[in-house]
Amino acid sequence: MQGMIAAMFLASALTVVDGSMLRVNGEPIRLLGIEAPDIADRCRKRKACTRDSSRQSRESLKRALRDPITIVPVARDAYGRTVAIVYAGGLNMSCEQLRKGMAVYKPAWDLGRRLAKECRFATKR
Repeated sequence: MQGMIAAMFLASALTVVDGSMLRVNGEPIRLLGIEAPDIADRCRKRKACTRDSSRQSRESLKRALRDPITIVPVARDAYGRTVAIVYAGGLNMSCEQLRKGMAVYKPAWDLGRRLAKECRFATKR
């Protein structure tokens, strides 16, 4: 993701970490503007994380990934991860996770209000 240029990948080249994060060649890619349930093993204190909801969210993202995959980097987060809009088969994966109820919209994380513009139905919650 060097240089923050959109890149295309095959779904087989990606690993789904959880419902809002992928790894591409070892680099974490955080989906723009959403938060999915944390994997229970990584759950922070005082945060609600259930094994079932985190697994469902991760599996939902996994099932939605289909070629071609396009990753459009937007920024880096406080942890140095690439924050990106990820399209799979032409669909915005953040919008899909919101539509399915597998993530929640975080307006403060929606840089440039891109998701608010692309997936209006899902960001009005």
